[in-house]
Amino acid sequence: MPYAICPECDEDIYIRHMPKLGDIVYCPSCETRLEVVNLNPLELDWPWDEDEEEEEEDLFEDEDLEDEDLEDEDLGDA
Repeated sequence: MPYAICPECDEDIYIRHMPKLGDIVYCPSCETRLEVVNLNPLELDWPWDEDEEEEEEDLFEDEDLEDEDLEDEDLGDA
């Protein structure tokens, strides 16, 4: 039976079937939702949520400041 270590609580997670990349499993000890990110060796990690991706993109967007404005300010009197 394949197993991997939970990145949250370091407990062994035994998986009843042969997992595929992208499968979601839950740690029975800490109930963390994890994604299979590697098959050999079997490795689990926190899944990437598209909602998080959108939030990160929003952090880097600034509609008031454009690339042209940055270039003019950075050059100064060089």
